[in-house]
Amino acid sequence: MPRRRPRSPPALMEDAVEEILLRVPPDEPAHLVRAALVCKAWRRTLSDRGFLRRYRGFHRAPPLLGYLHSLYHETGPPIPAFVPTTEASPIPPLPLDGGSYWARDCRHGRVLLQSFHQPQRLLVWDPITGDRKELSAPAILHTTYAHAGAVLCTIDGCDHLDCRGGPFLVVFVWANASDGGDGLEEWATTYSSETGVWRPSVSIVIPNFNHYIAGKQPCPLIGDALYFTLRYGLSILRYDLGGHRLSVIELPPRVFGRIVMKVEDGVMGLVAMSNNCIYKWLWQVNANGGTGGWEKNMVMELKTLLPWPARRTRHQLIAHVEGTDTIFIRGARRAGVFTLDLKSRKVKKVGEEVDNYPILPYTSFYTPDLVKGQTVSTMTQ
Repeated sequence: MPRRRPRSPPALMEDAVEEILLRVPPDEPAHLVRAALVCKAWRRTLSDRGFLRRYRGFHRAPPLLGYLHSLYHETGPPIPAFVPTTEASPIPPLPLDGGSYWARDCRHGRVLLQSFHQPQRLLVWDPITGDRKELSAPAILHTTYAHAGAVLCTIDGCDHLDCRGGPFLVVFVWANASDGGDGLEEWATTYSSETGVWRPSVSIVIPNFNHYIAGKQPCPLIGDALYFTLRYGLSILRYDLGGHRLSVIELPPRVFGRIVMKVEDGVMGLVAMSNNCIYKWLWQVNANGGTGGWEKNMVMELKTLLPWPARRTRHQLIAHVEGTDTIFIRGARRAGVFTLDLKSRKVKKVGEEVDNYPILPYTSFYTPDLVKGQTVSTMTQ
């Protein structure tokens, strides 16, 4: 008798496939790309706008795909580099056209780059789609070194899970000596992609010449305000986006190696390191809405989590992944770059030593509908 061919296993029900694909972790984009190559039905599902909206909502926070930092060379100016934290990187080379840039900020899927040479230019770049917009820097940046910048989405009510292609805002703050010579004057201005112009600047006088902008520090977005660290970490500059106002918040005394970040319930928090322990403070506002204060909330020892440094060396906090409890730590004695989840205490080595330069974590969903001429193999190159 002729042998019967074995029956093919019954195809999975479409709804069951959707539920399985929905649970594929977004922090390894290659997994979804591989799934889309299995068959046309799966590719159709993974490119469906309704499914992708569910997928992003199910996982809530955009995953960390890597980080940018500006590499300085003995023979030339800085060049931004992207370091993937995933198995396969979907990020193509930076579109710098042979120029030299600083990586200034990453937020809502966009990167803000500032040219090194005069006249200074700014570049807002979406690494996933390749979209870019070049704009002139505010004139003051040609004459001051102490400045910092930020970029953010301005769509009302946006959850920032997929806001690429929409309007954005660029914010720059800087410091100059005040007219009276009795301190520093901190300034802020904004650029709207919808109007194409820089808004008139606002300022505040601070009676301390050491309080100029620390441009290498991250500037977190908490609620409707951006927070910029001032030199020596004695205080932070708050820029109210809605009111176009500046104010200063003092930090706890004798707190060094600190990062301002959003913590539970959208509250402003402060994470600092001392003697290779991590401390966390929460900003508590008085019941009547008056002046707030700092309250210590947590202490965590790093001795069992990271390679223990030798005497006279220490680990260093360098960045925070917005919307998460993850911080970046530069390991002592060139041990590398690590991420630490403050809730789970999970540690992961994500890169090698980056010297004493800031890094900018980049987060974004990368789904098969965004693949443009890339395969899983080319994503790793």
